[in-house]
Amino acid sequence: NGSIPCNLGDTPIEDPVYGVDKNTLHKTVPYLDSSIDIMAVGNLPNELPRDASRYFGEQLLKHIFEDLVGAGSPVIDRATMVRNGIITGPFKYLEEYGRG
Repeated sequence: NGSIPCNLGDTPIEDPVYGVDKNTLHKTVPYLDSSIDIMAVGNLPNELPRDASRYFGEQLLKHIFEDLVGAGSPVIDRATMVRNGIITGPFKYLEEYGRG
């Protein structure tokens, strides 16, 4: 029911990323081939300046919105994890995990 539990805590904005070892699920330094990198800034909404947030929204509208409302976008198709209750091809590796 939900995401893969790999968030091992929040981080400060000064050091926002840590790794989680893919096999042991223990916290590691980030950017290792054997880890999944997590950015989990605990106070992120307060850290983002208003203009950065506005810019991000403008970029989403400019580059993504049309793909979201249109049909058959390869970008959105590749990013879609579940369609009509079925896990899509690139994310089939999550099926076993989803079954518990």
